[in-house]
Amino acid sequence: MMVFLAVVGAITFYLSPLSPQPNPLLVDAFNANPALNGLILFILGIGIVYNLRQAGVISPAVNWVNSFRDSIDPSRTKLPRPPGLIGAMARMLLDADDRGGRLTQGSSRAILDSLGQRIDEGREFGRYITNLLVFLGLLGTFWGLLQTVDAVAEVISGLASNGSGQATDALSQLINNLEAPLSGMGTAFSSSLFGLAGSLVVGFLDIQAGQAQNRFYSDLEDWLSGITETVTAKAGDKASFEAGSEDVLGALQNIELALARLGENHTSAQETASEDVRKEIRNLGRTLIEGIPAEEQKDD
Repeated sequence: MMVFLAVVGAITFYLSPLSPQPNPLLVDAFNANPALNGLILFILGIGIVYNLRQAGVISPAVNWVNSFRDSIDPSRTKLPRPPGLIGAMARMLLDADDRGGRLTQGSSRAILDSLGQRIDEGREFGRYITNLLVFLGLLGTFWGLLQTVDAVAEVISGLASNGSGQATDALSQLINNLEAPLSGMGTAFSSSLFGLAGSLVVGFLDIQAGQAQNRFYSDLEDWLSGITETVTAKAGDKASFEAGSEDVLGALQNIELALARLGENHTSAQETASEDVRKEIRNLGRTLIEGIPAEEQKDD
């Protein structure tokens, strides 16, 4: 990142009036719209400082992790204060000393999730600065084009209102009035120049800071995997599991037998009820037949 900034500084110095071959390009571009271009350069400075800080917080975090790993003091009293990036991780690592320096899988995953979330939150502001520089460059472009259009309209209306009819006077007036449209074009191109160049610088620094953070995250993940407890089944646990499985199978078999008996009882109950209904129907038929007189039965 510092090498890239040195290259950018060398290019800027070469295009400035202070170089061995003075070049007023950047100064003239800045003077086209000092207010907007000054704002762009100010935001560019904020973006450079912020991305350097994002990369700079990695080194204290690495130093603290190395100090924790190499420490032989069980009380950890000589450890430096943990940086804010790994504050939650430091507390979990210190609490893990009570378990022999081993982390649970849940603690390890919580550490990585917390670190990843903080890294992503820090990079959001850097991306916003990059997009803001592009937006300010486009804003200056449209602002300058609007000034150009208004100035050209004024020039055309001025030529139309000139009643002298002399071509020399009209041409002289056109040349004098072209200063305003050219000034608007200068505003448009200068703001685009500073905005896009600033976004290029901040974007490259953001990429470098992100790569440094990702390397730290990957190295930390590899180290945590070595001090994380793995869940394995012991012999007693396996025997208990097998005994429990046999109990469950026995209970399932008992339930199956009970359901079979219940089905048989239900079937026999249905058959008994059907036989009772048939008997009642036959008895009812006999009763009805006996109650009819003999003459009516003959007639029938």
